[in-house]
Amino acid sequence: EDLFVTLPPHRMKAIISAMLSTMFLLRPSSVRGLSTFASCSSSRCLLRTAPTQLSRPYVVTSAAITKTNGGVVMSMSSSPSSSTSETRKRKTPKKKKGVQRIDKVLADRGVGTRSQTFEIAKAKRITMASHPDAPHEERTRIKGPKEKVPPDAALFLDGNLLPSAAPLLLVYHKPKFVLSVMEDDKKYKDQERKHLGQVLSARYKRCGMHPVGRLDYDTTGLILFSLEGKLTQRLLHPKRGVEKEYVATVQGKVDEEKLKQTLSDGVETTDGTFSAQLLEVTPSDGPASAPADDEMLWDEESSTEDRAQMDYSGEHSDVRLIVTEGKYRMVRRILANCGHPVVELRRERHGKVTLGDLAVGKFRDLKDEELEWAESLLK
Repeated sequence: EDLFVTLPPHRMKAIISAMLSTMFLLRPSSVRGLSTFASCSSSRCLLRTAPTQLSRPYVVTSAAITKTNGGVVMSMSSSPSSSTSETRKRKTPKKKKGVQRIDKVLADRGVGTRSQTFEIAKAKRITMASHPDAPHEERTRIKGPKEKVPPDAALFLDGNLLPSAAPLLLVYHKPKFVLSVMEDDKKYKDQERKHLGQVLSARYKRCGMHPVGRLDYDTTGLILFSLEGKLTQRLLHPKRGVEKEYVATVQGKVDEEKLKQTLSDGVETTDGTFSAQLLEVTPSDGPASAPADDEMLWDEESSTEDRAQMDYSGEHSDVRLIVTEGKYRMVRRILANCGHPVVELRRERHGKVTLGDLAVGKFRDLKDEELEWAESLLK
């Protein structure tokens, strides 16, 4: 390729070396012979080469000088280098795996906010040991907030053992008529509605644990609490295709094959067309009990007639299905649009995390295989 350069009037050798070395990855030794052009004059500097070759290393093979009215023009012939050693390599410091800043680790354990834990670490009040029972002489003083430690390290504040690290995810069996928010809207405070902020421990709330998505007010079952916002996003984003499995108790007898095909083809709603995978349909004894009117939160699209027609008596069926999106009351809406109004709904699985026999209103930690799956989503 030919490279054309109009030379400025001063510091020619340094400018050419810097430009060609930086922009075209030439070795400085390849342009040292250009110092003979230091006496030329011009008011501009122009570099031009093939765009597809910008990132490749070049070696100057020949050079020629042509005088013009605007100064001196240098024409160089160059060719891509065949040696990888001619490419400048930037050394990136290796990151230590599995360690985090001490102020973040403390915040994740509920010691305080990030700014508060920064000041605690800055005051050198934290010591670390390999195990919680380590005597004082075996503990290491943390020198400042930027020091990195393993998230599961045994940490001591002013000599007192701190709680262990908060879990990545917690599993909770949400009861009926509990809002999936950490705090109810102020305009409803006089109603004293129950919400998730009342069941999660203060320590975990200080750590920043939060519900992964929502379950409807009148829906029961599995809901996850997450420590990592990145993990929450990956559990919820439709492009990730994380499955959510539900059991819906619906009115009437269900034609399984017909419903399976309808759900597979997609059901139209006001928010778009959504599909689901039907697993099975079984006879049901119906809901445990019909809710009182003041306990229900109806869909805003439900008319007064729809609400009056909700019947909790007669024949019912249990529909087990899988969806990968979580639009507002979506499962209820698509089944209602198929002619099967939902009278009770329970979520039994989110990804590889299952509800199992967890009692209503209780928490549990992830099992080993569930934790391994959750961690894989962060890679």
